[in-house]
Amino acid sequence: MPRLQDKLQVEIQGENRATLNNFTSAQITNDMTMPSEAALELGNDGTWAEIEDRIRPGTEYCVFVNDLLRLTGRVEIDDLPLDADGGSVVRFTIRTKLSDAMYTSADPGTRVKNTTIKKFILALYRPLGYTESDFEFDQRVSRDLLTGKSSKQSKKENRKTGEQIEKMTAQQAKVQPPESIYDAADRHLRRHGLMHWDSPDGKIVIGSPDDEQDPIYKLFANRYDNPDRNNIIAATKAIDYTGIPSTVTVFGRSIGRGSARKRIQELVNDSDVLGANFHRPIIIIAEGLRTPDLARTAAQREMSARSKRKDCWDIELDGLSHWTGSQIIPWGIDTTCQIFSDVAGGDEGIYYIHKVTLRRDAQSGDTTNLSVLKRGIWRLS
Repeated sequence: MPRLQDKLQVEIQGENRATLNNFTSAQITNDMTMPSEAALELGNDGTWAEIEDRIRPGTEYCVFVNDLLRLTGRVEIDDLPLDADGGSVVRFTIRTKLSDAMYTSADPGTRVKNTTIKKFILALYRPLGYTESDFEFDQRVSRDLLTGKSSKQSKKENRKTGEQIEKMTAQQAKVQPPESIYDAADRHLRRHGLMHWDSPDGKIVIGSPDDEQDPIYKLFANRYDNPDRNNIIAATKAIDYTGIPSTVTVFGRSIGRGSARKRIQELVNDSDVLGANFHRPIIIIAEGLRTPDLARTAAQREMSARSKRKDCWDIELDGLSHWTGSQIIPWGIDTTCQIFSDVAGGDEGIYYIHKVTLRRDAQSGDTTNLSVLKRGIWRLS
């Protein structure tokens, strides 16, 4: 069965609803560590006059791929490049509201005493107009919106995140000017093994990287074993130990007064790095970490942050979606894939997809780039 054609469309929200779909080029990025965005180009000399009112900064858009919502955001950038030979095109960039949190300073007066992480996060985002209904505490909802598939609960998702962070105390760690709203929220969430990222419907997901789920996608790059199954155009596998610690030790202090406050010491190590005879111990002093669990989480978080190139792939594939031979499945972040390559050793195992970039242009057609990490590397707790 021939591959079905991918459909990309962008819809203006509000009273003057309209659809744009004739793009000379487009790039849509979903990233668990950055705001999602869509960079779009429409091209001829008369385009600006036709759509000027539709691409003013602040204009709200929804981006769809194969009729499934990809991102919800607003125009942040207009660009009108002119060329004596090629004429002109119109370019504009849509970003999610999470972009505001990346640049807006957090209120240093935000309450941290006798409150919970959940209330602290809501208070941080309140100046941007966010309420509790703008947050999604079940990350499977966002994943299912992107992929159009119903995902099962993995072993790692055996808790309700909303209830969990309702019980977590903010540990009196105040906002540290001039940190942004995003950075302040991220700092507190990561202390408890959590983070936040964009949902395609404009909400903010609270969760953690879940690489224990079953893979949705199967990727092939074989030279000898059934090469007709290949769907990878190009790929780079990296095994990079640069900067990865052999051990991370975090020192904190337990709750108490005077001499009753005892020093806490928690250590995590990387057996692969130690086995390769790299000696890189890291020591972190964090007096605000008052329990062994928090100190160990901090050590694991630091180890993971420095280990993302330990076993990863950058992969280019055809189309804006995964083609199984009979159906198309949109690519989604916070999902997993299984990679097979006899050039790289056969069944490479399960990898976690944390960034997806979809591209359309006249030269290359439709392509997708995935950034993936080996299962077990990204651990926040």
